[in-house]
Amino acid sequence: MMKQSRVWFFSFLTVLVLAAWMTPPVASAAGKIGVVNMDQAINECKQGKRAQAELRRKAAKLEAELKKLGGEVAKLRKDLENTAMLLKPEAKLSKEREFERKARRFQQRKTDASQEMREAQRDAFSPILQRMGNVIKQIGAKGGYSLITESRAALFFPKSADITRAVISAYDKKYP
Repeated sequence: MMKQSRVWFFSFLTVLVLAAWMTPPVASAAGKIGVVNMDQAINECKQGKRAQAELRRKAAKLEAELKKLGGEVAKLRKDLENTAMLLKPEAKLSKEREFERKARRFQQRKTDASQEMREAQRDAFSPILQRMGNVIKQIGAKGGYSLITESRAALFFPKSADITRAVISAYDKKYP
């Protein structure tokens, strides 16, 4: 009896496996799937290129300011090292405090500049990203796509599923 129930169980399991194997995959019935490289789309659209150029200008300006401050700190350190033995204790202490103050201000400015760049980047690309999402939704609706996903989320996709160029073109047409 135990043998007979085991035979029935394995027979039933075999039928289930064969039925699952013979059933067409669900993904093929789902429709068109598109993939977009959002980094590429945002960086290569016209507004993205303008935003990048503006960010480069801002970064260069901040870099020049930091270089100047860094030079002042380095000069103070060198002066302090060279003249420390010759200065009176009060003058040495005053120079050390000035150096520490400038060094702290330099470090704080570096931190502030980094934060400024992050905020500028967010402010520049956030509206582009939002509008890009709307363009992708429109392409999906017009093109009959069942799914459009970001390329980083896809482990594999054929080149024919990549609609990044079409997204950039549609975005530039709608937002010149």
